Amino acid sequence: MNIKLLLALILFLTLSCNASWAHKPSDSYIILKKSDLASSLIEGRFDISLRDLEYVIGIDDNYDGLITWKEVKKHHEDISDYALSSFKLKAGDSYCKNEVLEQLIDDHSDGAYSVLRFNIECPGEKIRPTVFDIDYNLFFDINPQHRGLLNIQHKDKTLTAIFSPEDSTQHFDLNTLNPLYQFAEFVKEGVWHIWIGFDHILFLLSLLLPAVLIRNKKEWSVVPSFKLAFWNVFKIVTAFTVAH
Repeated sequence: MNIKLLLALILFLTLSCNASWAHKPSDSYIILKKSDLASSLIEGRFDISLRDLEYVIGIDDNYDGLITWKEVKKHHEDISDYALSSFKLKAGDSYCKNEVLEQLIDDHSDGAYSVLRFNIECPGEKIRPTVFDIDYNLFFDINPQHRGLLNIQHKDKTLTAIFSPEDSTQHFDLNTLNPLYQFAEFVKEGVWHIWIGFDHILFLLSLLLPAVLIRNKKEWSVVPSFKLAFWNVFKIVTAFTVAH
């Protein structure tokens, strides 16, 4: 195929992508931390997109396409019941108790989120348990692409994890943190996120074209060696994946 025609085709496909192709994936964010080591309580924060909650609960009562604080406040109990029934921490043989403290609103890059602040107390635990299991199944029944991003702050360390339909129950031992495993999980999710997005594939193609082509005297030609092209492509794909 003529190089100019190929470039024109790629440009046309990139510009013609409609807004529905460009997307931010459905994510929720959970932060767990222990500020008082003498207490048995674990502090929790759960950020959930109002856009996602609308599909399950129906927050937009007047169907005007806008979710107001008044509408969110009216459904506080529905939101907390759904959220905390989808997130359970188990220490030993018993599930810990979730207690709602307050609900707020926060803005993320893709819109407004309901912020649920809660405490977790485990029966029979005098201090924060360091070995436990977490069950997470928020939105998985309606959106298998949804991910739950967990951040646990333990003393001076931070543990991260990603919940998916395939990994909805995970075991945590805060005494044996493995940063390499956590990094590998995020890389895997980044690769999958790129693969399922048409906009990402087209954008990646537009980045790869300069890696295999050079412009000399107003003419496009291929790079002089396979090795140079390979390393250019490797650096671009790696950077794009790590960013995701």
